[in-house]
Amino acid sequence: MPSGKFNPNNFWNVFRRVQIVLWSIVLLVVLFFMGINYGLLGDMPDLEKIQNPRSSISTGVWSADGEVLGTYFTENRIEVSYDELSPYLVKALIATEDKRFYNHSGIDLKGLFRAVVYTGMLGKEGGGGSTLTQQLAKNLFHQDFTRAGMVKRITQKLKEWVLAAKLERTFTKEEIINLYFNTIGFGYNSYGIKTASFTYFYKAPKELKAEEAALLVAMLNGPSYYNPRTHADRAQERRNLVMSRMVEINAITPKQYEALSKLPIKLNFHNPDFREGTGTYIREYIRQELQNWCNKNPKPGGGKWNIYEDGLNVFTTVNSRMQRYAEEAMAEHLSQLQTSFFKEWKGKEPWKFGSRAKPDLLEKMIKQTDRYKNMKAAGKTDKEIEQAFKEKTEMTIFSWQGDRGYSVDTVMTPLDSLRYYLQMIQVGFLAVEANTGKVLAWIGGPNIRYFQLDHVKRTTKRQVGSTMKPLLYGLALERNYEPCTLIPYLKPECSGIDASWNPDGTDKWKEGDMVPMKDGLAASDNRITARIMCEMGDPNLLKEFAQRLMIESPMDAVPSLCLGTADISLIEMIGAYTCFANLGIYSKPYFIEKITDKQGNVLAHFSPFQKEAIAPQTAFVLTQMLKGVVNYGTATRLRSKYGLNMPLAGKTGTTQGNADAWFIGYNPQIVVGAWVGFEQPSVHFISNASGAGGAAALPIVGGFLRKSFNDKLLKLSPSDFTYPDDSTYYVNMDCTQQNLPQP
Repeated sequence: MPSGKFNPNNFWNVFRRVQIVLWSIVLLVVLFFMGINYGLLGDMPDLEKIQNPRSSISTGVWSADGEVLGTYFTENRIEVSYDELSPYLVKALIATEDKRFYNHSGIDLKGLFRAVVYTGMLGKEGGGGSTLTQQLAKNLFHQDFTRAGMVKRITQKLKEWVLAAKLERTFTKEEIINLYFNTIGFGYNSYGIKTASFTYFYKAPKELKAEEAALLVAMLNGPSYYNPRTHADRAQERRNLVMSRMVEINAITPKQYEALSKLPIKLNFHNPDFREGTGTYIREYIRQELQNWCNKNPKPGGGKWNIYEDGLNVFTTVNSRMQRYAEEAMAEHLSQLQTSFFKEWKGKEPWKFGSRAKPDLLEKMIKQTDRYKNMKAAGKTDKEIEQAFKEKTEMTIFSWQGDRGYSVDTVMTPLDSLRYYLQMIQVGFLAVEANTGKVLAWIGGPNIRYFQLDHVKRTTKRQVGSTMKPLLYGLALERNYEPCTLIPYLKPECSGIDASWNPDGTDKWKEGDMVPMKDGLAASDNRITARIMCEMGDPNLLKEFAQRLMIESPMDAVPSLCLGTADISLIEMIGAYTCFANLGIYSKPYFIEKITDKQGNVLAHFSPFQKEAIAPQTAFVLTQMLKGVVNYGTATRLRSKYGLNMPLAGKTGTTQGNADAWFIGYNPQIVVGAWVGFEQPSVHFISNASGAGGAAALPIVGGFLRKSFNDKLLKLSPSDFTYPDDSTYYVNMDCTQQNLPQP
């Protein structure tokens, strides 16, 4: 019989049993979570993967002034460090997603209890139980629990806890926030806060204002649902909710909230699509050159660089402001020129007229289309194909008047579409730093979405017209001609060629007049130029002079070479003109400064290539003559229309039948040029009034220079060209004196 008295032995026996049970439970829980860590519930990433999370990171293309020109990506992601984040971003994130972030070790028991009781049991809105660290675990390892069944969700949640604990042991709180911001998506193929900041506001994360940071954090709950471009009202409402929570943690004051919550959403949106944004053509060319570099330069540890995933950074020479000014000047001019062109040729097909006419061009172009090839392969007859090309259909075409990135929806036949695109004006534009060759701005065409051919590259060549003439005049200076040397205004007499060769002059002089050489260049007179060519004797001399200026395109050594009959690329011509601006030193145009990996380690560095091509005195005198082209010759529009009063030299160029229009201009700092024409040389402007170099190409250069010189941040100097080092050197430009030099 129990005595009814307290038995210490029984108490301690029960206590020990309870201890054993509790410790057994603890041990089982520990073993269970250890089992999860080692794959009991499925694969788990190891510690090395947590320390070195593998995300697809975009290659960033950076301008010389620190702007993101674009990215190459599978997922458009550029990593950011913690010190690059705006404090508003960090506070907005913590205030909205995890207020007790600094007080837990990955699992917030209070938040978890609230989620279970309020949300799970009572069905009330009590907030989620996941911490920032748990959300990061999902982001890093692509775990999506939302559509899983109950057992699966519980399993995944347990794995998430283990991952969160690992992250908390491995990283500091700041590193976790940094990792989180690097992994989240914001729509428009923008992954990570750095890409999102540039996509929506075109600024670095550090520069985000409170309301901008709040908007990006607001989008975390649903980038599509809270898209500020398509759902501005709900995005603004959510943004204000984030800012109200920022007030709760004293990140902003109530007074700030009152003011900021009333602000409308103001974006500076830049679509990361490679066909959108600034510098599209040079970005595509850089992509090709970078891929070639990767093919030849393996990773330090072996393997091949992936430009879409390895987070490389390409630092270019391009100035984002000058690139933008170039594109603005191009759009302003070509939109007007295109309208004028359509009016001039209304009801006619330009390729059927003129010295380069190709009446069957349209028929040939039809046979090059995918539509024709596919129908032919399907066994359609010529009559059926012809009928199909005459049936109206809905399509989107390029138009300077389009309100959606120069696109407009219309209805036309495929045949009319071909006619339309054959008449679209094309363009090439390049600006480089004279004394280094650094590319400052590059435009390969009017719009890369519709026109992929890049008219700057060495592989794209067109007749250069009168922009070749300065090379002949430079050759003449080397052979002791002077600016005031008199050239008889007579039919050229070249030995060994057809005696009927007699290029048209400008009608500025009468037959037999003696014309100072510099005036012949300023007026771009073909007859004066041809006379000098014949006096040189051998056309190979001009070819060799051009090759010294690093023009590598094939050139026929014939007298007409001096009038620009050779097909040469814009980038070669700009390179040649650097010799004139830089006292005879050739500077090869280049556009990549260096390539780094995602940690910033320099993988490659690119330096200018320069060489002395002609004597400093020759370059200087030629520049003085080319200043006359701007001051009183064919390029005076730079002064009269664009108000450019700084020292400038340059040369216009127009080819036979107004098919190609050129202008290359320079000052001591910049060499800049433009080509304007059409993809098919048989398509041409109707007259010199619209198609000469001074009318079609010069305005783009003029608009660019005016915008650039008006931008004080660019610090462009209006200084004059410097004399050669020879202090005794003198050149006579006053051709009114007596006893002028004779040829």
